[in-house]
Amino acid sequence: MGKAQDAANKVFAIIDEKSTIDPRETKAISLVKHGEITMDQLVFRYPSKQHAVLRRLNLHIPATQKIALVGHSGCGKSTITNILLRFYEFESGRVLIDGVDIRDYSIAELRRQIGFVM
Repeated sequence: MGKAQDAANKVFAIIDEKSTIDPRETKAISLVKHGEITMDQLVFRYPSKQHAVLRRLNLHIPATQKIALVGHSGCGKSTITNILLRFYEFESGRVLIDGVDIRDYSIAELRRQIGFVM
């Protein structure tokens, strides 16, 4: 019973974490014109974890290209997608779309314009 309660407390602690990202926030940039994506020296760690999941990741995706992220479980495939969709805030580095910082885009509009399959 005690182990179950400890596990439940951990789950609820994660659920109760306040996000620094407000999806209702509107920004001046709402349209992704071309879609070139650049991740430069990207570092990300989950708030509940000590080690970084992404450590200085560099990734360039030319506009109009389709890509596949392939790798073993836990290597960061879903994390990269969730950073692009602004579900997570990265610790350091840059994420650019068409040369513009991803944080300058309207979150709702950004999510409408990015397609992915998991």
